[in-house]
Amino acid sequence: MRILVERCKQVAKSSSSVMIYGETGTGKELFAQSIHNASSRAEGPFLAINCAAIPENLLEGLLFGTEKGAYTGAESHPGLFEQANGGTLLLDEINSMNINLQPKLLRVLQEGTVRRVGSTRERKVDVRVLSNINIPPEEALTSHKLRQDLYYRLGVVGIRIPPLRERKEDIPLLVQSFIARYNKRLERNVQGVDSHVLDIFAHYDWPGNVRELQHAIEYAMNLLPEKRALLTVECLPEHFVNLEVPKSADPLASSKVMDTHKGPLRRKTLRDVERAALVQALKRTGGNISAAARELGMSRQNLQYHIKRDQINLEK
Repeated sequence: MRILVERCKQVAKSSSSVMIYGETGTGKELFAQSIHNASSRAEGPFLAINCAAIPENLLEGLLFGTEKGAYTGAESHPGLFEQANGGTLLLDEINSMNINLQPKLLRVLQEGTVRRVGSTRERKVDVRVLSNINIPPEEALTSHKLRQDLYYRLGVVGIRIPPLRERKEDIPLLVQSFIARYNKRLERNVQGVDSHVLDIFAHYDWPGNVRELQHAIEYAMNLLPEKRALLTVECLPEHFVNLEVPKSADPLASSKVMDTHKGPLRRKTLRDVERAALVQALKRTGGNISAAARELGMSRQNLQYHIKRDQINLEK
């Protein structure tokens, strides 16, 4: 995620189109907003539209604008491209846009001009277009949900946000962040979660990704009795309570009991425990990074990052 954030900071410096791929709930719009905020267009507008939520006949007018009399009841109104002039326009779930509307979008991107529905006049626009897609772009192309020429125009830079199941080591920090957020919103003083909760989180696949984790923490904090300061299993949504955790619980997860009031000290202790778990796994697998990564439930690239970060000598 650190590499991904640095890459987005670099991408923000240009005006090239960016396509962000990630499953539902991974935070695609958050990344898009951050790219805008870090760009030279930050003072300009940031507008977003969900292409899946708007019917085709309305989406065209919303994007490109309308002229009075274009159809019954139509009034002269600028579309989102005109409204976002000098800023950024995010097309969310671009794969849900009707294939018949995509050529007009492509023309706007190529020419830098927009023609309102019912008008013959071209209007110059200066808009950076970001797009989100919740299925692999290759799948969108082969299933004809996205035109190939439009993909090459929108996906000049491609960003993939990994699902939460591929970065479970981030769960404790995310939990800590959500607890802090909902402490303020719900006027609570929750200090952390117990180790059993983190074991459950570590063995869950998170189909709803970070959004599902956020919901689980908010749910638990609403159910937690007033006098208690630690989130426990019985406060979680029912499908977590009934989740069976293997006896050989992930050593990385079970050590991550967190206290939001002891951040720096707790993180240092956590790193020591994590390092020891990594060293043991590498010893058991004879230094085989792929085998150790599978045992620890993390990606090979992520394990390599931890080895480099913690200066683990594979030859010992």
